Amino acid sequence: MDNQLNAGTETFKGETDKLSKEIGGMVNEASDYLKTLGAQKLQSAKATWNQASTAVSDNAKQYADVTDEYVRANPWRALGVAAAAGVLVGILLARR
Repeated sequence: MDNQLNAGTETFKGETDKLSKEIGGMVNEASDYLKTLGAQKLQSAKATWNQASTAVSDNAKQYADVTDEYVRANPWRALGVAAAAGVLVGILLARR
């Protein structure tokens, strides 16, 4: 009876070791998958960020060109707008 009990215990230990190794392998596979997925998402986010920053930069350059053309065509009007903005900022800062 002791032999059967010892054999059962050894079989149980062997099966638990095998199960432990299989679970460890599954965890490693899942970890690798998540790392790969994270890297793909990071690359996608970087590409989106680059596209957005390029679009913003292009728009800013376009607005700067249009503003430059307007100021060159209407210097006194642009000076008046700048002076009015300065007075407004001064009033707002003085109220603090």
